[in-house]
Amino acid sequence: MTTKKQKKKMKLKVKNLVLILVILLIVIAAFFYLMNIKIKNIYITGTTNIEDIDIIEAANISSYPSIYKLNLRKIKKSINEIPLVEDVKIKRNIFGKITFEITEYKILFYYKYNNKYITSKGVELDYNENYLGYPTLINFTPDTIFNNLVTGLDKIDYNILFLINEIEYAPYKSEDGTTIDNNRFTLTMNDSNTVYIDTPNIKNLNQYPTIIASPGMSDTKGEIYLDTMSDDRILFKSYDTIKKEQEDKEKKEKEAETKTKKENDN
Repeated sequence: MTTKKQKKKMKLKVKNLVLILVILLIVIAAFFYLMNIKIKNIYITGTTNIEDIDIIEAANISSYPSIYKLNLRKIKKSINEIPLVEDVKIKRNIFGKITFEITEYKILFYYKYNNKYITSKGVELDYNENYLGYPTLINFTPDTIFNNLVTGLDKIDYNILFLINEIEYAPYKSEDGTTIDNNRFTLTMNDSNTVYIDTPNIKNLNQYPTIIASPGMSDTKGEIYLDTMSDDRILFKSYDTIKKEQEDKEKKEKEAETKTKKENDN
């Protein structure tokens, strides 16, 4: 004969079983609900040169599929194959929002020699007319010096790069043609100034905005020698001064030539 205590214990087991079944059904329902939540919003952050459509197509989500059926590892691998992508983080939630946090390689300049854009990691990108505002390295540069230029420009404030129009590899030579500094470059700035820099001192470029805003230089254009800058002393020559020096030099050379000719005639 079943005792009262046994009946109570049996009821408790039944209740626990029902509770477990209810919880299990809720979990199964929640699972199927999550598996069928479709993407409602796509957010892409961190891009400058990469088009949103490129990310969406690489992720294969243009049809707004179920958000929790996505293979994030596969999607990440596909997005990382886009040349400008350095890294991507993907986040999603139960409201149908998926976010792609993109880290782009930083484009430093366009290298005219091989028709490629060069990034901060030395990655070469094919020419793209949508990449606007970057300086152009107009001539061939030896590999070691080229790599030093890339490393140096990567440490320059990114906004300053957009102040540069052209970069020319131009070793500094004496009048007799002897190379004094083979790490030297000439920068043609968008504001019409000319800057001389070499790779060991390339960090001085970070001071360019401050230099051109200083008294007497904000409305005067000329040559700025950042390769010889030391103790905050900057060598600057206005184009007017350079022109006058050249005229004086030519005048002296002409006078010397005339004097020599007269002496020879006598």
